[in-house]
Amino acid sequence: MLKSHFGVNRKGHLVCGGVDTVELCEEFGTPLYVMDEERIRENYRRFLRAFGRRRRVRLCYALKANSNSAVVRVLATEGAGADVSSENELRIALGAGIPGEKMVFNGNLKTEGELRLALRHGVTINIDCFQELEVVGRLAEKTGREARVSFRINPDVKAPTHPYIATGLRESKFGFDVKSGEALEAYRRAKGMRNVRIVGIHAHIGSQILDPSPFVEEAEKVMEVVAQLRELGIELEFVDLGGGVGIPYRPEEREVDLEELARRVVSTVERVERERGMHEHLLVFEPGRYLVGDAGILLARVEYTKERKGLPRWISLDAGMNALIRPALYGAYHHIELANKMNLENDTLTNVAGPLCESGDFLGKERLLPRAERGDLAVIFDVGAYGLSMSNQHTAKPRPAMVMVRRGKAALVRRRETFRDLTRLDLLPPWLR
Repeated sequence: MLKSHFGVNRKGHLVCGGVDTVELCEEFGTPLYVMDEERIRENYRRFLRAFGRRRRVRLCYALKANSNSAVVRVLATEGAGADVSSENELRIALGAGIPGEKMVFNGNLKTEGELRLALRHGVTINIDCFQELEVVGRLAEKTGREARVSFRINPDVKAPTHPYIATGLRESKFGFDVKSGEALEAYRRAKGMRNVRIVGIHAHIGSQILDPSPFVEEAEKVMEVVAQLRELGIELEFVDLGGGVGIPYRPEEREVDLEELARRVVSTVERVERERGMHEHLLVFEPGRYLVGDAGILLARVEYTKERKGLPRWISLDAGMNALIRPALYGAYHHIELANKMNLENDTLTNVAGPLCESGDFLGKERLLPRAERGDLAVIFDVGAYGLSMSNQHTAKPRPAMVMVRRGKAALVRRRETFRDLTRLDLLPPWLR
């Protein structure tokens, strides 16, 4: 199952970024997120190369996948833009060196404070509903700033993914409906507004998609709307097809063929442009998981083991759904090994539990692992996306530390939370003091 950026040393220990993971835990403790800088750069360059060799493209990293400042800084140095969906994500991206003009602000609810910040920094705002358009127009006129807007449309594309992360269906909470004419009406209204500049169109059909076909269908449907907008006298600067390119989590899953994906999507866009006599638009993509997902792992210590006659053996780790909620929330699969026993045979049927008082607190069930004992080190793979960003403090567990590794070196990029971190915002009312 090991991907090319991992290795196993003579001790039988997992190596990530040229660093022995067992030694990492001895230095930084557990549980511990580990991010491989070179893998992030490799993923970004691969994605950019596939599309960039065919036409003008911009990659806006989706911070919701992992908003750690060091991770965002790595992508900023590669030239990435940013897809943000909150004020703090916007501020993190700015702090990492990504200029506002290379950002898109997504989401079905942006507060007036968030919109003011976006206007101040020239961020493109992806409008999600008519009321938001009215608010943006009012704020732009009040502040005297030009609002760069695009509109999130719902192209009604069914993607083969979990229902919770399928966002391109008509019943989704996101975007303007195309079929009813709602999307075109949104553009018509914006065209007549002062201080509002229409610059693009946006769609996002879902996450963790491994088949190119839904993206091709999306491109076809989005470009048809672009053609209709041109007939209304609205010319766009860019076409944003969102994110959603997945990664293989299971051993039997295959990686997306990026070259095939780029060839089919770009040829679809160019065909419509050519047939309708349109100019070449900048293509924007918002990859998140693809860039950072397999660059991250979670290391957790085996604290206790439990035998059940006729049933899989239980092992309890010092990290669970507080550090990685995807298995509990989506039934998602993450591959698990023992980082200190990589050369041993996986011959013991094992359930991998977390430390929380929830029956749903598990990271994997019925997995074949070497026989684990107290003190062993479990590694959960592909945690770089939606690990830290969806972590929580269930039962007042502190969130893990994070280190970044690069060519045999390791540096702390997020401190482990402490009791003080968990309680510093708490206050007692006067009558309880």
